Amino acid sequence: MDWTPSLGFPKLLSPLIVLIYFPYGLCTWMPFNPRMLKELNHLLWSSIRNVVSQKHLDVTLIKVPAHADDPLNNHVDTLVKAAHIDSHPSSRSMSELLAPCILQFNSLPVNMNIQKFIRDIFDAKSLLTLAVLPRFNPTSSLSDIDDIDWTCTKFCLNNKKQFFSHRNGRSEFYAFRIKILLDMLLTLTTLQRRKPHLYDPSWPYPQCNFSPETLDHLWTCPYILPEYSPLITFKILLLALRSNYLDKFISASSLKPLPDSFAAEFTVIDCWDCDLPSPSCLRLAHGLIPISLTGFLRDYFLPFTIWSILDTPLHDFHFDLYVQIWLCRSIFFHHWELAQGITKKMKSSALGPSSISRLSSDISLDSLTSSLATVSLDSWISWVSSSIIHGRS
Repeated sequence: MDWTPSLGFPKLLSPLIVLIYFPYGLCTWMPFNPRMLKELNHLLWSSIRNVVSQKHLDVTLIKVPAHADDPLNNHVDTLVKAAHIDSHPSSRSMSELLAPCILQFNSLPVNMNIQKFIRDIFDAKSLLTLAVLPRFNPTSSLSDIDDIDWTCTKFCLNNKKQFFSHRNGRSEFYAFRIKILLDMLLTLTTLQRRKPHLYDPSWPYPQCNFSPETLDHLWTCPYILPEYSPLITFKILLLALRSNYLDKFISASSLKPLPDSFAAEFTVIDCWDCDLPSPSCLRLAHGLIPISLTGFLRDYFLPFTIWSILDTPLHDFHFDLYVQIWLCRSIFFHHWELAQGITKKMKSSALGPSSISRLSSDISLDSLTSSLATVSLDSWISWVSSSIIHGRS
């Protein structure tokens, strides 16, 4: 028997159940290979080996050629697709496991690469702890972390090839992308909070002379000359992103045929509402994937297909925001600072009151820590549990 863990969960479960009820026979036994713990479905492979050992079986598996139109293989493929779109996967199959050692998390058997699983736990804790930092104002559009698809967001953030590469002179862009995620970009509002002795808190954003320059206002500013406003640029870029996504999903391999209404339903998801940008729209601009978007797509596509398609166009969308809005704004803002008599030397030497001290005086540290602990613990446990359930493929 070939012990290479290459088959999917449903296809592996079938021979396991057969072996459990198979009569005793001759034995061909292979010693346990620790490398199996690094593979997907290692619990099922371990269970199969255990049954073969206990019942002294001599098993031969025959690989059915692709597109052979084998009725049994076609039936298994149908079951696999049904399992992927089932929002309430059954735990009955896991009760059949006979592995000598079963690692569990939150009462769920962990049937994936153990090293990757542990790394994912720390990634999930770090990301979700990050999401509830005080810098995300409780009244902001980003405050409800339940409306964010953290699994997809984490996937896009962990794209090391794109996110952390500093080649082609893009190091400033990657710093920009991190800062819009964390709401750390040096907008006028941020500077007024950090150095009120240099930046008068009463000053409005100079490009519109109307509103404070928050991060969200950066994309929605009407500007003094409306035809050149960042809002128009933002709309053009967002609608281009929507069209790009739609083309990719229509041409992607889906779990079931896409209905005629797919395009119309996709284009009215709230994250594309950019006339008066919706909270989901602003989350997407920050790099936080709205659950309304991925929730709709999960009816038709595997999670990994969704994440892979969303990743690169979102990166390019942020690069366009950086070039067409942020760099242009930065040049204008630099000249405006000089007109106010604010020089680079003044900005680097002026210390001013610490924003951390002001934060500590306004917020009880005990209540903040308690809130962070509760939200983070509940969220990341749910996130990891969901990964275990939906990771059985």
